[in-house]
Amino acid sequence: MIESILNKSRWVLAAWLTLPVSALAETPDPFKLFREAQALIAASSALTVQIEKRFDAVLENGAKVEYAGAMDLMLRRSDGLHIQYGDDMSAKEAWYDGSTLTIFDLLHNVYVSAPAQGTVAEMLLAARDKYDLQMPLAPLLNRKLTDDFEQVLRRARYLGVHDADGVASHHLLFRGENKDLQMWIAAEGQPLLRKLVVTFRDIEGAPQQSLVFNDWDLNAQPEPSDFKARIPEDAILTEFLNRGDEQ
Repeated sequence: MIESILNKSRWVLAAWLTLPVSALAETPDPFKLFREAQALIAASSALTVQIEKRFDAVLENGAKVEYAGAMDLMLRRSDGLHIQYGDDMSAKEAWYDGSTLTIFDLLHNVYVSAPAQGTVAEMLLAARDKYDLQMPLAPLLNRKLTDDFEQVLRRARYLGVHDADGVASHHLLFRGENKDLQMWIAAEGQPLLRKLVVTFRDIEGAPQQSLVFNDWDLNAQPEPSDFKARIPEDAILTEFLNRGDEQ
């Protein structure tokens, strides 16, 4: 009798652990969760965050190699930006202080500096149009999580509450014509973005890029000096290449 009860208990437990999300509770709307996370970031006038990055490179023979990097981001949307970035192949630092955009290439000890103005979003748009410059995480700097998200990725699936670097998070899957996007959003407290994984299905080998977000501060209070460029004295000054100039 006892063995029969134990066996039945094991069956009930196993069945519960394998129940689909929809059978445990009402399935959350992935797009609603996405919008809540985006609204939280968009409402912040100044923020800091640390990002761990992993990305694939597909070699000529088809082998897929993973590289890693990290970024520290400080943003004051009205007039300030500081980015420190490094990965297995590059290292750069960028500053915008409301009047000047400066980018320093640490590995080659060269830097570029040019007049700039406006909010960070306006500066990024002008730099893209004039210099064909694409800054890391540009959508996030423009109060977005991704570019044209809902226009590109229309199919969505809620996968459950899963771990994202130690944080219980809503795990979402969005599918588009050429890429898949997985997103983890904190399940407790503020709906903070914890992790993004993009799979580029239109590229041979379907490489992935993974971003893990840590130490969010959406009420940061940076000082003006945080956005002033700090360039080594022996660094070499070069120039931005205007879009359309001959290479």
